[in-house]
Amino acid sequence: MTLVVPAWIAVCFALYLLYRRVLLYIQQRKFQERHQCRPAHALPQYERLLGVGLMLENVKSWKAGRLLERLQSRFHRASNTYSATVAGNNVIFTIEPENVKAIFSEQFDDFDVGWIRRRAFAPSIGDVLITSDGAKWHQQRAMLRPAFNKQQYSDFAFYEGDIDQLLQAIPGDGSTIDLAPLFYKHALTLASRLLFDEPMATLNPDFAASSDRFIEAFGRVNRGNERRILLGRLLPLMPRDRDYEAGCQVIHEYGDNIVQRALAYRKSWASSGVAEGCGKPRDRYVFLQELAKEIDDPLELRNHLIGMLLVGSETTASLLTSCLGLLSGRPQLWARLRQEAQDLGIPTSESVKSFASLSNVINEALRLYPILPLFGRMANKDTSLPVGAGPDGTSRVFVPKGSLAMINTFSLHRRADIWGIDSNEFRPERWESKTPKNWSYFPFSGGPRVCIGREYLLENYQPVCLTFSTPEQYALMEVSYTMIRLLQVFPNIQSRDPDPWLESIGISLCNGNGAKVAFKAA
Repeated sequence: MTLVVPAWIAVCFALYLLYRRVLLYIQQRKFQERHQCRPAHALPQYERLLGVGLMLENVKSWKAGRLLERLQSRFHRASNTYSATVAGNNVIFTIEPENVKAIFSEQFDDFDVGWIRRRAFAPSIGDVLITSDGAKWHQQRAMLRPAFNKQQYSDFAFYEGDIDQLLQAIPGDGSTIDLAPLFYKHALTLASRLLFDEPMATLNPDFAASSDRFIEAFGRVNRGNERRILLGRLLPLMPRDRDYEAGCQVIHEYGDNIVQRALAYRKSWASSGVAEGCGKPRDRYVFLQELAKEIDDPLELRNHLIGMLLVGSETTASLLTSCLGLLSGRPQLWARLRQEAQDLGIPTSESVKSFASLSNVINEALRLYPILPLFGRMANKDTSLPVGAGPDGTSRVFVPKGSLAMINTFSLHRRADIWGIDSNEFRPERWESKTPKNWSYFPFSGGPRVCIGREYLLENYQPVCLTFSTPEQYALMEVSYTMIRLLQVFPNIQSRDPDPWLESIGISLCNGNGAKVAFKAA
């Protein structure tokens, strides 16, 4: 049976859509006049209805490890703030510090994380801190705050056993080793110990098989989440990604087993006030056990656990890989840092804080290869950004409701007018005299979403930019301590990577070619 729609109904529907379009246009024009803003410069596109061509170009570049390079070239072609249609979304790309400040701080309430990220991450971690908005985000933030307190960070004895395993896994005979997978396993071990007090022992050969299965699945899920974000509104039209689904199943099974033990802890604690049968009494805060006192839904607990494990391990591993990969090309700088590290003796929170040369290296690595190279925020109402429109780019930019504001930290950190003509070069010395303009150095995030534990960072770390969020604060201290121990053990480092840096974007940015180096032990 064929369904025939009368012509008059089709005409009425078309007229209704036209009416809605005209009404929206009038409302937006009035907003622009009232707030003295203009549309952003439009990137030339042969099709702007859905932006399928630009989406396919982005996905192709992402697969080839050239997405950030491609995006940077568009800023050179267009302007520092421009608009484009990508996968059905109106996107405003910007590398203007004033716009960054507006989105993350001064106009924070005008923007949400948005449904694109929530839908992209839903199969793997559901609606957790990094995907939630509004009251739910505030509630989750309050629950997670205690997991990253000062005592957790500054207790370096907490790291030492796992650091020893890492050092034992690195040959000191001058043979080539790719540090990237070692750092990833090391970061997962530390994050799992911090979050649920059961280290994954990924660097222990006796447990390698089971942990390698989880790590491989974790990598697939990270890549899949990024691909799902790139597809935007067109994601439902794409074929099922069975590799991604299989990866989600593996990490969910792992998380479910951990959660069941945490719920047993909750049951024992609720009945007697003491957690019996769950190991020795805890002398520190264990994230999942304390969270289980507040939440009894296994799915919600698992989502929080996997989400925190995802963020905590990725940031640490990526930053360590970048730092060691860059330092391997500067053996003389390694020697100078080693001398300072030797003078420190056993690292403490105070000595890490005062190690300015190491802070310069970490800041420079984060400038060139920010952990989070792209930030997307969705306008929850018609709003505007401070600069980027008009003939000279100084007028306010109109941002329609539902538009995605995309901040490209990778390109922002390489602006020659801010960082100099050597902005693409690794030069930690620049930080000895360089104080970047506010919001022009933005390696993690900023504004109200990163207030958890800020007091700890101000007291225990000394970068130029003081806007790091809690998991990143943990990563900075862990990276600093790990690098000091590496410097103390290995007097020499040499690059063994003949290939150029290749981007790999999942939750964070890292070198797809790893960090192939050679060490000589003392």
